Amino acid sequence: MKSESKSHSVAWGVLTFLPSTILRKRASTVGACIVFAIILFVVIGPHFWKYGPEQTGTSTLPYAPPSLKHPFGTDFLGHDLMSQIMYGAYPSLLVAIVAAIGAVAIGLLVGVFAGYYERFGSFLSGATDVILTFPALVMIILVSSLFLPTSELQANLFIAGLLIVFLWPSSSRAIRAQVASLKRRPFVDAQRTSGVGNLRIVFRVMIPAVSSIALAYFIILTSVGLILTTALEFLGIGNPTVASWGSIYYWAQQYAFASGAWWWVLIPGVFISLFVSGLALIGFAFEEVSNPRLRG
Repeated sequence: MKSESKSHSVAWGVLTFLPSTILRKRASTVGACIVFAIILFVVIGPHFWKYGPEQTGTSTLPYAPPSLKHPFGTDFLGHDLMSQIMYGAYPSLLVAIVAAIGAVAIGLLVGVFAGYYERFGSFLSGATDVILTFPALVMIILVSSLFLPTSELQANLFIAGLLIVFLWPSSSRAIRAQVASLKRRPFVDAQRTSGVGNLRIVFRVMIPAVSSIALAYFIILTSVGLILTTALEFLGIGNPTVASWGSIYYWAQQYAFASGAWWWVLIPGVFISLFVSGLALIGFAFEEVSNPRLRG
């Protein structure tokens, strides 16, 4: 019992140590400020902005450059781009977050079992390497073009499922290496000698101990998933008639360049780049603090 309480205190100590350490890093602080500002803009903005993402009429003109009336300009139908960015964040982020949750959950389980059980390690590591050999975006485009459902919700879930399939190996590799190191620690050996079963050690010790790495990869994979989701929507995979960050570029590629509507391309790109960069800065800071190999 003493060894088990020690293992819990080690895991809890890591989790409580992370926030204070990460907040001292300038990169993570900048990233958190960027992400918080954009989320605040997306959540609160629609309550104070008079235009909807699909609103057209005499009050909105097509190809209107940025002005006080339309700070981000309008598209070829007169849709207000600031409204489209605010409302379009929800479907894009939903797919990215669901994909990141699923990918990290699978990567956590595979990484822990592959690192702790040597007889499974080679098989699970081989499966990870096989998936990493496939180009994720190309394979998702291929499968989506053949089997994508027509319903918007089903299509989003289908794309999220495909992203999960191709995103989990990266977190699995990092977690496997950490578990392989942790299982040789004295407090783990003490639990084995005291009669604690391997499966209980996996769920009560190993998973809490590497949960900080899983959290870091959740943040990183959310940014990766957002980029891939936007790229897929840009290529027309999904429903381009629904306002999203990718559908903005789907229509921009057809009309913005020919008409010289630079704001239609630049402003959404700045938002996406800032948000992804902010998530990446936070995720890399988490990984650096929680992964002893990177700290060394």
